Amino acid sequence: MTEIRTKIAGSDISVRVDRTAPLGWRFWTLAGSPKDPIDPRPYGGSRCLSLAMLDIEGNSRWLCAMELDHSFRLFCSHDLFPCASQYGADRFAHEIIERFARQPRLL
Repeated sequence: MTEIRTKIAGSDISVRVDRTAPLGWRFWTLAGSPKDPIDPRPYGGSRCLSLAMLDIEGNSRWLCAMELDHSFRLFCSHDLFPCASQYGADRFAHEIIERFARQPRLL
């Protein structure tokens, strides 16, 4: 297990992520579209990896790594849809975990 720390909307988040997903790493597609005139979603239609389920004030949220800009975002399960293209999922998972892994420090 690897600890990942990040900051989302001013909140510090720390989660433990297994470097190997039990069924393999899978990309998910986000609902919406950045060009929707009524409800534009900047990450709509892009791919992400769901890394861990978190409880935020009694609500379940997925901590997702965004392929578009290598950032982290929180999403509800109903925001994520199966993605047809899985090319690069494993590589991206290892890259994002390595990049954001908390490194132990000597005192």
